[in-house]
Amino acid sequence: MVKFILRRFLYALITLWLIASFTFVLMKNLPGNPLGEGSERIPKATKEMLMKQYGLDKPLWEQYLTFMNNIIHGDLGASFQFPAHKVTDIIKQAFPSSLELGLISIVIAIISGLTLGIIAALKHNKAGDYTAMFIAILGVSIPSFVLGPLLSYYVGVKWGILPAGLWKGPSYRVLPAIALSFGTIAILARLMRTSMLDVLNQDYIKTAKSKGLSSVTVVVKHTIRNAILPVITVIGPIFVNVITGTLVVEQIFSVPGLGKHFVSSVVSNDYTMISGLTIFYSSILILVIFLTDVVYGLVDPRIRLGKGGK
Repeated sequence: MVKFILRRFLYALITLWLIASFTFVLMKNLPGNPLGEGSERIPKATKEMLMKQYGLDKPLWEQYLTFMNNIIHGDLGASFQFPAHKVTDIIKQAFPSSLELGLISIVIAIISGLTLGIIAALKHNKAGDYTAMFIAILGVSIPSFVLGPLLSYYVGVKWGILPAGLWKGPSYRVLPAIALSFGTIAILARLMRTSMLDVLNQDYIKTAKSKGLSSVTVVVKHTIRNAILPVITVIGPIFVNVITGTLVVEQIFSVPGLGKHFVSSVVSNDYTMISGLTIFYSSILILVIFLTDVVYGLVDPRIRLGKGGK
């Protein structure tokens, strides 16, 4: 198990290095000027001072080494757009709101999605199955940037049931969390239904039933336990997708998260902010995938033993 964890950790480090290097290359090839629009009107001496301040006057290889060295030491540099603030400080300030919204959304999605998937499989080709899959199809068909404004207008403004926007108390979290989790509920419901149906048709389930085990024991102990393995695999990446997918929902409900910084940094060619946020989100994704692999290896020993199972 230790070798398995160390190997996965090494893969994670290599992946993060490749992503950071690729981000650096893309950043240097972005169209536009990092000093912003109208930079041609900046006096030459001032422009040279700014280029020196951000290290843009150095050769590309030297900029790359400095970039990687700063990442190793946890320094993502100062924002071009907000020179008085470091990227790490902006992330520390804004990320808690994005994380909180993502966590609430993923909890709603896991509970609702797995429940719908289990009901659909146990009520296969019956009303429960059709209802659950209808909700799943709605979740796939209606993106968050459409559902968000609809919830905000009807539930928040027209009916006045919940706050239409802002980020103050617990009630302000409900609508953006539902808007963000709806698509994930659909994915998990369909995946759980397929996995459950596959397990229900296995011979060992028929054997368990023939031994006289109760339906609850067969479903909980033998079916759900095995059917949930493929779902565990995708929950990690889905969790990160939910967090990084808050960009549009944050704008709709005026959530003070990282979404507004990501959008404005791309528009203003804020190189350090773009690379910092990309590496930050990539690190989260890699960490979650690493932890998912470890958990999966603990649940199913064949994974950590390799293809041959030896």
